[in-house]
Amino acid sequence: MAIPLHKRRKDADFDPVRDGKTVTQLCKELGISRQTYHNIKTRIAQKGRAGIVPDSTAPKNPIRKFHEADKIAVVHAWQELMEQGLDYGPWSIYYFLFDTVGPDSTPSRSTIASWVHELGFVDAIARKRPRSSYKRFARDLVGELWQIDGLVYRLFDHAHTHVTIYQIIDDASRFDVGTTAFALPEKRY
Repeated sequence: MAIPLHKRRKDADFDPVRDGKTVTQLCKELGISRQTYHNIKTRIAQKGRAGIVPDSTAPKNPIRKFHEADKIAVVHAWQELMEQGLDYGPWSIYYFLFDTVGPDSTPSRSTIASWVHELGFVDAIARKRPRSSYKRFARDLVGELWQIDGLVYRLFDHAHTHVTIYQIIDDASRFDVGTTAFALPEKRY
């Protein structure tokens, strides 16, 4: 969250000796952390009073605008890779264009994927089942099924004692029916 300019000005003008309070007191009064206080002071030391105003939040690399010719180049690359019998996915198209037209005019892999999908070149794989079609394994009624989990935990005492913890949870309500611990670890055969 951006810090308002009036708080930044108070931070910049603050002198602990002159104002008779500590940095912690000022931070509590302004509602900022000590780290933020020192970050603002460092900016002011580097940039002068202009450091009070925060830098622009605009992205350093704004969104690239592509032309229709770039989309056509993607389609041609897709067709050429398909005709050669090679993989014609977004990464393959990206590297093909990177080698042919250079890095400056090659769109990103995600842009290529969205264009290929938008143009209808994507083959939907019917074998893959959407996760939304799966039924959650949970009972409908409380007390119908319980889950038991067991784990071995090492205490941080002098002897590094191993403790086995068992937890029983109702599957429908997620209610902790019982949790118990035993001093001896679970036997392993």
